[in-house]
Amino acid sequence: MFILAILLILLVLYVLYTKRETNEEMLGLKLLGYYILGAFSITINGLALPVGFALSFFLRPKFNAGIKRGASVFGLIMLILNWLL
Repeated sequence: MFILAILLILLVLYVLYTKRETNEEMLGLKLLGYYILGAFSITINGLALPVGFALSFFLRPKFNAGIKRGASVFGLIMLILNWLL
């Protein structure tokens, strides 16, 4: 199951990478960072707060903003799936 999740993450990040609007240095690593930021949460009194996703809204990328936002949203989706499963 873990390997399937890793493959799904890599596949989605690859699809986002191929939809880039402009060539940007280290875009693959930036997308991975946005994904991790979107999946980051803090648990307080049993309530998990998606702090990383909220923080990603304060970042204002100049290039490829749409796909970076997509990587962050995908991280949030994976976080929610983790909570449900």
